Amino acid sequence: MRQPGEITDRKKDMLEITFCRPDACAACNACEGGRKEHKIWIRGEGRIGDIAVVDMPDKMVVKASAIAYGLPLIGLLAGMILGNSLTGGQDVWSLAGGGAGLAISLILLKLTEKGRAGREDWNPRLVQVLEKGEKAADLPNAL
Repeated sequence: MRQPGEITDRKKDMLEITFCRPDACAACNACEGGRKEHKIWIRGEGRIGDIAVVDMPDKMVVKASAIAYGLPLIGLLAGMILGNSLTGGQDVWSLAGGGAGLAISLILLKLTEKGRAGREDWNPRLVQVLEKGEKAADLPNAL
């Protein structure tokens, strides 16, 4: 998945790239609390105001989505089932088990995030820098 964004800050060899939310995401509001912009820092060369084209392999986007949405759902359901089966079907314990399962899965997600962030294949990479005003016709949301 290639996405263009604007270089909004620079510190040594690190660039802050600001992305506008794609049109396809307008109704979702799931990421970043529904904010219209998302910022990342990435290693590369460019000037403030230039357009940076960032690539994240589609396979990794799917994996990241599956982990971010699937793991909490599995934790919630497993906790509910476990709470229900251990207490003979009492709803309050099913609810408590679901909450505990969700909390544990979110903690696991947070603890394993640094490991994924340190791997090269899990990080977006800069593929192109276009000077301000230059068009990238083959990209979504071409600026």
